[in-house]
Amino acid sequence: MMSRLSFLFLFLCVVIQRKAIGVNGCCSCEEFPKDCYSLPLNSPSGVYKIQPLVDKKPFDVYCEMGIHGGGFTFLPRGFTRLPYAQNIVKVLFRDKKNVLLKLQKKVDRSEAYTLIQPHPSFANTEFGVLINSFQGYTTPQNAFMKEYIFLGIIPASAARRRSVQGFRSNGHTVQFRNCDANPNSYFAFMPNHNLQTPSSYHSHNLIYEKVGVGVDWRSKAIPITHPDRTMPNEFFFLTELHFGGCGTYTSSNRWSKFGFHATAIGIR
Repeated sequence: MMSRLSFLFLFLCVVIQRKAIGVNGCCSCEEFPKDCYSLPLNSPSGVYKIQPLVDKKPFDVYCEMGIHGGGFTFLPRGFTRLPYAQNIVKVLFRDKKNVLLKLQKKVDRSEAYTLIQPHPSFANTEFGVLINSFQGYTTPQNAFMKEYIFLGIIPASAARRRSVQGFRSNGHTVQFRNCDANPNSYFAFMPNHNLQTPSSYHSHNLIYEKVGVGVDWRSKAIPITHPDRTMPNEFFFLTELHFGGCGTYTSSNRWSKFGFHATAIGIR
């Protein structure tokens, strides 16, 4: 006959196993970091599994560990399909004045990077990262694609002014004067799962493919020359920028200068 102590031990084993299985049916004792910033010092850049939410399955991200102090978590295109993606962003995005973007060239898939930071006139304004939402900002022209990662630079309430606005790209101020108080101030990263044709907004005048914010930020990108630091294609997105009132509107399918055609977003 089973003793009381043996029964208690068996009961505890069952409880522990059920907790390990969790709501997603995942039974594993393997532990994963919460984010890239949690990796041990001197960890190499590369693809890692992370588990920001203990009750959800781990997933693959790219960890950039060498640029600007490292610890940047780059999100894959499939991330926008997770129903709890915004909850994950709340865990990952703590450094709200530094976002690392990587640009990919179309011809050879070589990459460059730039650190996006607030404009000096908005030094106390934190960025917003939203999933399939633009709350507090303005609507992306490619929102009809349904899924996107939204990087809000200046909230609409503050951008609705005829003032100098913008951001910093690798330490260089990229700015414009908002000519009509139109409060657009964002990057939007579209996985474009269904290969839809991007918006034709402002296609009648492609001045912003030659000058302005949409060109200036890319001109400050620094090439990544080490081949081990390049990322898989699944981390790069069709990219839309909209600033102002006389700042820019562009999407990466239109880019002609510098050879880039897609962008990846890294947060920490």
